[in-house]
Amino acid sequence: MKQLLIILTLILSTNVFSQTLEERAATRACDCVQKTKNLNDDNYRKCLANSLANVIAENKNPNDILLIQTSTGIKNVLKKMDSIVSTNCVVFSNEKLDQYKKKFYSDSKNKEVNNAYIIGNDMIEQKNFKFAIVEFKMALVVDSTFVPALDNIAFCYKRMGDYDNAIKYYKKSLSIYPEGDFALMNIGVIYTEKSEYKTSNEYYKKLVRLYPDNAEGYFGLGKNLFLLTEFESSLEYVLTAQKIYQHEKSEYVKDTQKIIEMIFQEMKKVNKEEDFNKITKKMGI
Repeated sequence: MKQLLIILTLILSTNVFSQTLEERAATRACDCVQKTKNLNDDNYRKCLANSLANVIAENKNPNDILLIQTSTGIKNVLKKMDSIVSTNCVVFSNEKLDQYKKKFYSDSKNKEVNNAYIIGNDMIEQKNFKFAIVEFKMALVVDSTFVPALDNIAFCYKRMGDYDNAIKYYKKSLSIYPEGDFALMNIGVIYTEKSEYKTSNEYYKKLVRLYPDNAEGYFGLGKNLFLLTEFESSLEYVLTAQKIYQHEKSEYVKDTQKIIEMIFQEMKKVNKEEDFNKITKKMGI
């Protein structure tokens, strides 16, 4: 019996240390994120930082300590943790997200709001975005928290090329409905159009955390990281998007394939073909 306990202890300790520091800390961070009632960007970052500190303090592994001896090292570890948590941690159940969507995307209780919203949508179909905005704003005069109108105003401004106003209204929408996938995706797209890739990534990461089955978050992150010349991270996100698109039999597979080819060419230039192959193998592609 004593020998069995020793063997089990050895197996458990081996499993713990066979994981990387980032993986162990990310597991703890995921638990923190899931238990946080009011999850926002600040609380999310606190979960990452506190989880890393706790894992280091508990294990006191010399190899782990070497990784965080510099500010650059800490940033790299937190970045990898963020990637793991974003990809693997289910923040809210699908049932909870569906409840939020029904709550914030249901018809208004006010007839004036609904009528203005319907007319605004008709104007969008006619590509008369200025008049659509007028109608949606009339709806907001009566109900300033009507998320569908806020999202559609932002959409109209985006189509008109007025990115600053589009961002303004998407942010208003997200202040009321932080889990809104439409707003998160589109504000990410706009910041990419403005070449503000790091800001865009913050919204795409939140989209990935909340909706891990939605390819758009992974694709947006992959494209931005490619533009930031972070090719290895870019490849992982694009491959994830590709797998989802393939499962959905989406025509967007063509877009992911183009980026994968470009990533390969860039990694080939710096003799990183082997790294490219390792990542594709790890991702099951």
